[in-house]
Amino acid sequence: MTPDDGASEGLPADGTLLTARGVRSRAALLAAARHLFESKGYANTKIADITEEAGRALGSFYTYFANKEEVLEQMAEDFKSEIDGRLTELDLTSAEPYDVIRNLVSVYWSSCRDHSAELAAIFQASMLDPRFAQRWREIRSDARKNIAAGIRAVGQAGLVQDPDPEATASALGSMMDYFCYVWLIEGGEADRSSLPDDVAIDTMARVFYRTVFAAPEPAPGPGKQ
Repeated sequence: MTPDDGASEGLPADGTLLTARGVRSRAALLAAARHLFESKGYANTKIADITEEAGRALGSFYTYFANKEEVLEQMAEDFKSEIDGRLTELDLTSAEPYDVIRNLVSVYWSSCRDHSAELAAIFQASMLDPRFAQRWREIRSDARKNIAAGIRAVGQAGLVQDPDPEATASALGSMMDYFCYVWLIEGGEADRSSLPDDVAIDTMARVFYRTVFAAPEPAPGPGKQ
């Protein structure tokens, strides 16, 4: 497995800057871990498995990471950074509220789909490791705060007043997290194994909009489906 030379730049465990060779080695370890987390599961993957898959010596792992949990923590940080990057590409100022929500949901769904191996490992590690569970709460906190801020803005605009925007933001964020987990990782429901992207995105956007605005979403305009 040969990752891109420039992928996942960062600092090794001792805090020194990486050489070009170090960047490649660290990226190789991360790529190997992603592959193994997807094929074997996070709990069943050992550090020796990661170094063997990456074609690196076992001792070299500790140049870049203190343990397997730190590998996953980096993946979670990368996952958040990718979502943040995709969000900055959206024009959220001129669109109607429902379109804003749908665009945001679309970014999250597509990011979870593209990083389903990392998402599966994150869910598994959160159930096994209290320290990682706390770190994951910290990583996702910005998204929850942004949802809560949007809910408060709706109230300030004289629309629906929410008695507890933070709790509602947690409910909506958790809905999206687990909805993505069920359909992208767990295999769907007993009588339905998959959803088309547009159905999944429309469903989450509809629930999100109706929760915040306490009203049905607007009907599609001409040319919209």
